[in-house]
Amino acid sequence: MSDDPNTARRARLGAAAIVLAACTWGFWGVAIRGSGLSGPHVPCIVLGTVAIFGLPLLPRRLPRDRACWLALIGTGVCDAGNALLYFESLARGPQPVAVLSHYLAPILVAAFTPLILRARAPRITWLALPVSLAGLGLLLGPEALSLGRAASTAALGGGSAVFYALQVLIQKKFTDRLTAGELLVWHAAFSALFLLPFAVQEMQPGLTSVLWLMGGALAGGCFAGTIFLWGLKHVTAATAGVLTYVEPLVGVLVGVTLFGESLAATAPLGALLILGAGLAVVRAQASSGA
Repeated sequence: MSDDPNTARRARLGAAAIVLAACTWGFWGVAIRGSGLSGPHVPCIVLGTVAIFGLPLLPRRLPRDRACWLALIGTGVCDAGNALLYFESLARGPQPVAVLSHYLAPILVAAFTPLILRARAPRITWLALPVSLAGLGLLLGPEALSLGRAASTAALGGGSAVFYALQVLIQKKFTDRLTAGELLVWHAAFSALFLLPFAVQEMQPGLTSVLWLMGGALAGGCFAGTIFLWGLKHVTAATAGVLTYVEPLVGVLVGVTLFGESLAATAPLGALLILGAGLAVVRAQASSGA
């Protein structure tokens, strides 16, 4: 680490920006519940808003590489699946279950790495995966054996984690050929276009619902996404990975305090296993330089 005070200051500011972004993401449930909507309308409006208001981040040139366009389309499809399932899990609740089941994603990123990036996954990944699944079972408590509200929420959150992991790995593979702005805006645009035919088949939402979602998109998508990308320039990827674990903690607090949601008695232990397994994988990736 450099002894330059300006470098150290930028690193502190970068870490603060990532924490602020993660805290903002923890409030996604407020926008989703406030809109009163569910289904494809939600991700279509959110991702469409991100694409439109993120246009200033695009460079003046278009990508000329066919592989880059395929990657952008691929990440768009993956994020459409991720957003559709995750926002649906937040709409159904309980929110702590939705947020924590989605945070299986860092472990899945490591598990899928050999398939997409042709790199070796840390050994701890193969221990962290069953530990996190056991944690998910404890988080659900008795509902783990039924198909009740919490169990269906966990299934949606876990499904979103699969799509998110694939999206991250495809984006990581092309970070040297596409700018952060291109990855953010183009993939959001493709996601919205992919979801649009499904959204228009349903009853059109009211203006109040749309404004709730647009506000969430501006805060959680444009603002949080922009400051996260800025912060990522000044800290290591491993540090960013650890700091983003503020998001599920905020999400759990939002669910308990704002929505009055209750959890199983074993839920705290389950949350500890999920978050601990994910952090262990992130730290292992950092030590290996992944």
